Amino acid sequence: MTINIKNNDIGEKMAKAMASGDPKQQAEAWGEFHSALIDQVRADAEDLREVQDREVLAARGYRQLTAREENWYKALAAAAQSDTPQATFVEILGTDEEDSLMPETIIEDVYRNLKEEHPLLAKMNFQYTGYAVKWVLNDHTKQKAVWGKITDAIKKAITSAFKVVNVHQNKLSAYCFIELGMLDLGPVFMDGYIRTVLMEAIYNGLEAGAVSGSGVDEPIGMDRDIHKGVSMNTETGYPKKTAVKVKDFTPTTYGVLLDSFSKTEDGSQRKFSQVQLICNMSDYLTKIMPASTVMVEDGSYVNDRFPFPTEVIISNEMESGEALLGLLGEYSMFAGGKKGGRSDESTDFEFLDDNKYFKLVQYGTGRAFDNTSFMLLDISELDPLYRTVRVLGGMAQDVATPADVAPKVEA
Repeated sequence: MTINIKNNDIGEKMAKAMASGDPKQQAEAWGEFHSALIDQVRADAEDLREVQDREVLAARGYRQLTAREENWYKALAAAAQSDTPQATFVEILGTDEEDSLMPETIIEDVYRNLKEEHPLLAKMNFQYTGYAVKWVLNDHTKQKAVWGKITDAIKKAITSAFKVVNVHQNKLSAYCFIELGMLDLGPVFMDGYIRTVLMEAIYNGLEAGAVSGSGVDEPIGMDRDIHKGVSMNTETGYPKKTAVKVKDFTPTTYGVLLDSFSKTEDGSQRKFSQVQLICNMSDYLTKIMPASTVMVEDGSYVNDRFPFPTEVIISNEMESGEALLGLLGEYSMFAGGKKGGRSDESTDFEFLDDNKYFKLVQYGTGRAFDNTSFMLLDISELDPLYRTVRVLGGMAQDVATPADVAPKVEA
């Protein structure tokens, strides 16, 4: 449930800016995003000023607030409009009292919507760890009971096998600003604005860390080599996996790739019914789609045809010519610290007199179960998939064939 911004170009501009890595382009895109969002919230506030129907508000991306959330937003507005905003913020945000902190339901709603709207995050294993520094994971070890006579003594104690991983939490910060004129729109519309901004900022941060985080003050990305005994550099983090060159997605080729996931690093058997293939938008259109699309009998095309159930997920955090193949359910994102994060007001970023800037801080980290959970692929030379016909014993048989081995038909 997010605000529906009617300016359809904003999403595309944001995606291109994030993928470009150009700070100037990103800053411009964020500025346009904020402006469009502010205009939309103001328009919605005018249209829905007298509306109390939950379904109507929800359709526009606004939710029914709890009493605590409503009181918190009122306190936030009062603090921002105060003559001494920093002192007022210390009173409402600077203590550990439950009523003084941003209600955890706000951030819980942000994460829930993130998972609903972004397949990459939806497939991950999100865990809240508090201030824990270690986390226990199932180790995939298969243990068997021992058969025997009824009168026999118990021959084996059945215990679950676990893997203990370190959870060294890092800080994920996001900033947003509110024009002072918006503070009069009321808690519901403030909530819609703030959640939308935080969702966009947190999503970009989480996705970047999950895909290619170095492990130094950020999550360990899926493209990182974390095998037992690997050398971790305190400045550059974990090394990047060596990419496996793939030229086609035929059953033989694909089966060998997926077999690398059939056992964990310690040799325990693993069972799965689907894998995920992560690539950027451009590579999907120019490489993955041609290599996994085939024309069927009626002349239409069917895409994402893989020998094994595969969900293609677009992430513009992926570098060109590379893709990640693996099990997203085995990537854990650990959120910690004060549940619901910590919010502060700052004048350090108050560039304009009619704006107030706020910062949300959430602690957490992420990592894959082990080094066998993901494989980095080099897809720079993927061949297109063609539908061909070969004759066996007088019977025509359809075959989907990569371009480099497809038979040539001469006139």
